[in-house]
Amino acid sequence: MIRRFSHPWMPMALYLPMGLLMVVWSLHSSPRPWFDVLLWIGVGVLSWTLIEYFLHRFLFHWTEVKEPWRTMASGLHMAHHKSANTEDLILAPPGVSLVFGGFVYLLFALMTWSFATAALMETGVFLGYLAYEWIHYGAHRFSMSSRVGRYMKHYHLHHHFKEPRRVYGVTSPFWDWVFGTLPNRFSFKS
Repeated sequence: MIRRFSHPWMPMALYLPMGLLMVVWSLHSSPRPWFDVLLWIGVGVLSWTLIEYFLHRFLFHWTEVKEPWRTMASGLHMAHHKSANTEDLILAPPGVSLVFGGFVYLLFALMTWSFATAALMETGVFLGYLAYEWIHYGAHRFSMSSRVGRYMKHYHLHHHFKEPRRVYGVTSPFWDWVFGTLPNRFSFKS
């Protein structure tokens, strides 16, 4: 049994086929124009950025309370902070991401009153999650060559090594801006 993902191609091998199956099932059960499909997938991608921010800020850094479930929730992330470049601590374990993905899908189904629409949104969440895993892995393991890649790497590593109580966005600094957790002093020269 696979307990840990050690490279971003591993979650891709799991979530891309799942997302494709969800889109096919959604269109089979509730046909709709491609514009609507892309719109709901886009809503899912944007939802991921907010999910990522809240998970990182409020769950992964929830270390003050010592109850076991809270310690388990933040334990892996705190281990990642202590050993930021350890390959097995960079990516989310598949069991955790699958269970959380199921919870998000049910939440979307309740919000939209449609399992088919929720499937499209969940596919967008999968795409956002995969972008997160690649950016996060790249920030710790790759030399980024593009200006955007170098910026995101510098931005994320600022969280690790300068302000762990700020800079929670990995795929985007947008929610840090919205919620006032942008870095206090952040300079980037490419």
